[in-house]
Amino acid sequence: MKVGLISLGCDKNRVDSEIMLGLLIREGYTIVNQSQEADIIIINTCGFIDDAKEESIDTILEQAQYKITGNCKLLIVTGCMAQRYSEQLINEMPEIDAVVGTGKYTEILRVIDRCLKEGSGVINVGSPELPCLKDIPRLLSTPSHTAYLKISEGCSNCCTYCIIPQLRGRHVSRPIDDLLAEAQQLVDGGVREIILVGQDITRYGTDLGSGLSLAKLLKELVKIPKLAWLRLLYCYPDRITDELIETIEQEEKICNYLDIPIQHINPAILKRMNRHFSPLEIRNMISKLRERIPDVVLRTSFIVGFPGEGEQEFKELLDFVEEIQFDRAGVFTYSKEEGTVAAGFPEQVDEEIKERRKSVLMSVQRKISKRLNRKRVGRIYRVLIESVQPDDIYVGRTYGEAPEIDQQVYVISKSPLKVGDFAEVKITKAYDYDLLGETYESGK
Repeated sequence: MKVGLISLGCDKNRVDSEIMLGLLIREGYTIVNQSQEADIIIINTCGFIDDAKEESIDTILEQAQYKITGNCKLLIVTGCMAQRYSEQLINEMPEIDAVVGTGKYTEILRVIDRCLKEGSGVINVGSPELPCLKDIPRLLSTPSHTAYLKISEGCSNCCTYCIIPQLRGRHVSRPIDDLLAEAQQLVDGGVREIILVGQDITRYGTDLGSGLSLAKLLKELVKIPKLAWLRLLYCYPDRITDELIETIEQEEKICNYLDIPIQHINPAILKRMNRHFSPLEIRNMISKLRERIPDVVLRTSFIVGFPGEGEQEFKELLDFVEEIQFDRAGVFTYSKEEGTVAAGFPEQVDEEIKERRKSVLMSVQRKISKRLNRKRVGRIYRVLIESVQPDDIYVGRTYGEAPEIDQQVYVISKSPLKVGDFAEVKITKAYDYDLLGETYESGK
């Protein structure tokens, strides 16, 4: 039978989708990219905020049409929406044949068998948990030179605005031996860059004992031959330890790039968010990073319009962004999520004000990014080539860019390059978010 899978949401969800694809292929299913060809359609949903839920519902309804116009016999919904709204989805959307929770995606083959034998209405949702992933196959959906490695599941930070602990459970670290084996397998398959992901990767190992930490995991991963880059996403601010900073500083394979979601800087807002750090601690952490790793690239994210954020609190955030000069920043409006503590807070902010503040903050960050980009003109970077455009223009990334969320480097080269190659590139022009460069040969 032919299966089509649509993955929505974050990189962690993407890894779950890749595991389901690997299991399906091992069982003999054929994976297709066109939904109209699929006998079975799986939608791995996101249910983090309202926009994500709307996208998930729209996608389900869109794909359900292939039960009429295509070959679809089974429509299966997995992921965070399935975990959060399993009964509602089955009862209110008869097009759906099964829902599979966040801790049950490795049972996708069993769910398909049940649907084929018993018909629709199958619910396979339990308490969120980390499934056993040892020796589980994966079919990468990324370019062959890059892969995500999910080192943990769930989150124990309990931020008042966030539903993730209810959808994914408390933080659980994967065994280090499993991670090293999977990383080796990825590299053996041609992967040059491994991106570590989890809801909070800096908590890695704290639940496993034996003094395990993210830094210790990194020190083992860098020993893998042929691995070129290790990249860190989702680092909680108050767990960026001296040991971690020293490890990044000393190990060449670890990209001098950190994604650190800060969310706000006003102390009262941070307290209401249940973020466990102060403005002073944030500033000290950033100063230490830049002192120890002078060329570090810092990405962060902010929430505007959180309950209680007035004009003064927002101005503090603007001033902080101007002061720190982050290389990259994502800005999100606060989403009032049912089941969260913050949903019950007074002083909710009007949507119009949220959108205005988002626009203002993004405008400030755009100017900062452009200014920092201009400073890169004339410098030489190692660029990972990711695609080839017409007229032999190559597109790639330096250590300072994560795939899909950050800017790109457009490369002109006199000699041919292949996807997955590394090239030394001299930056010749800077735009607001992207760079232009030419391949560079020393001595010329």
